[in-house]
Amino acid sequence: MRRSGEDRGSISLPRGQNRSRFRSTDADRGQATVEIALILPLLVLFLAGMVWVGQVMLMQIRIENAAREGARAAAVEPDAATAVAQTAVARSVDGASVSTSVESEFVVVTVTVDIDGVPIINIGGRTLEADVVMRREDILNP
Repeated sequence: MRRSGEDRGSISLPRGQNRSRFRSTDADRGQATVEIALILPLLVLFLAGMVWVGQVMLMQIRIENAAREGARAAAVEPDAATAVAQTAVARSVDGASVSTSVESEFVVVTVTVDIDGVPIINIGGRTLEADVVMRREDILNP
């Protein structure tokens, strides 16, 4: 038999305790703002670093493709290897330095590019380089 006012399955708090311990007090106000103020600069720096690494990877791929294109053009015309390779590389990458060497059977093209560092803090500038070696076409098809 149930007593009046008693609810089955309800939990009652001991006397003197209320739910105010779960509410924010004056000491807790502004805590989230301080946490965000401390974490946000680190998060922005981390994201800028990730973007910079992605750009470096993209530039390395572009340099390798440009070196391959320049080596192919130089392998077809080894007599004008330097001019042909520079023209081919200039179409793909701005500000690249190109060096070529024509050997007895091979053409070697090296593409070098200097890149800037992370824009916000300006650290991490690098020099990227790609070397490609191809067999000369005039030797394959005399």
